[in-house]
Amino acid sequence: MKIVTGILKSKIETDNPELLRVLSKLYTYKVPGYEFTSAYKSRHWDGNKRFIGPSGSFRTGLLSSILKDLEKINCSPDIEIPYSIPPKPPTVPVKGFTYYDFQEELIETALSEHRGIVKSPTGSGKTLIMAGIVKSLEGRKTVILFNAKQLLTQTYEFLKSCGISNLGLCFGEGYIYGDTMLCTVQSIDKILDTHLESAEVLLVDEAHEFANGKTTLAAINSFPKATYRIGFTATPPSDAIPKLNLEGAFGPTWEVASTSSLVEEGKLTKPIIQLLRTATTSGLDEDMAYNEVYETFIVQNSQRNQTIVDIVENIKQSNSKARIMILTKNLNHVNILQDLIEGAYRLWGDDNISTRYSVISKFLNSKTSTVLIGTKILQTGINIEEITHLINARGLKSEIATIQALGRALRKHESKSEVYIYDFMDNARYLSAHSKRRKSYYISEGHEVKVI
Repeated sequence: MKIVTGILKSKIETDNPELLRVLSKLYTYKVPGYEFTSAYKSRHWDGNKRFIGPSGSFRTGLLSSILKDLEKINCSPDIEIPYSIPPKPPTVPVKGFTYYDFQEELIETALSEHRGIVKSPTGSGKTLIMAGIVKSLEGRKTVILFNAKQLLTQTYEFLKSCGISNLGLCFGEGYIYGDTMLCTVQSIDKILDTHLESAEVLLVDEAHEFANGKTTLAAINSFPKATYRIGFTATPPSDAIPKLNLEGAFGPTWEVASTSSLVEEGKLTKPIIQLLRTATTSGLDEDMAYNEVYETFIVQNSQRNQTIVDIVENIKQSNSKARIMILTKNLNHVNILQDLIEGAYRLWGDDNISTRYSVISKFLNSKTSTVLIGTKILQTGINIEEITHLINARGLKSEIATIQALGRALRKHESKSEVYIYDFMDNARYLSAHSKRRKSYYISEGHEVKVI
């Protein structure tokens, strides 16, 4: 057996068709919801996603995983690499910063292995790891992709402050050319002429956001000369299809430090997590669909919302300079809570950059305790180290959303030695199971959880 590897795709060549068939079956998964698609109903598609094609082709990032599976049956294929792999460059320090050991290890791994996924907890200095890689590869044409312009602009300013030269940025409201181009995936068409065929380095921030979707998957599977292909995330997907989509584009996941270990070492803030029980539904939810349950027992739940108000008031009484963040699923819930909490600020996805900076500035510079309420934009698009209290007012089951939200509050800041997290143990249909999942996610991260 021989495997011919390319930058984007590789191919298994073998005279054993049965082995190829078994291997292909191992990397075949049913697409969630396939049975409802017209293609499946019309029998034009069997509902499967195949990561190894019938001819043996696969995304190159899956090579290490496939080799591990072949090793189990004592199969060691010859590997043919028909392109030039650049030698490992030295790790270059970033002016004004000293790497933690785990940060330097991840930078070294990325530079030597060329492709993979950097798993680094939110608040652990992921952007510094990225800066270290960019600095060490300076001089090579580079694309750094983002799914949110707020993250792009924050990273652009940080990289500039690190002394990285020839930086450009590209998003809906602006364009500056640079050999190292920071670009939102929504504006990727603007850099195709200058970087698509020539970029040697592809870095993707919040890579889990690119694991599904036609445009995002196309983006991370492009740039045919980018021998360095590295994703960054605190929360790699665990479901098979998005996991393999991501690994196919980048490679294996590298993790050298957990959230709990960084808390123990004092590199992240210790969370005090409390889950609050809500009242039973008395069977009112029995015949409700999910959306109706969510609207009734979370968004419009006056008792639950009043609990949030009470938490805020108690915090303000005990901490005159608290910075309280409240996360919701939708704008309607933002508006309800803002009406109930005097002086609360709000942010959501449609706010432009200037509005976001203005609101955050008011939130941070207040001389008294302040509250910021928002939707998903606060989960991944905002970097506020000063958060002292986080209230998760949502009822979601997503592990990524839960851990990303928690990570917003764990960043170190001189104003806090611990951070308080409030979530809910809801009792309604669907919501009860989702609450139990969120509890399990907190525990799996190594945190102590108290149900009250």
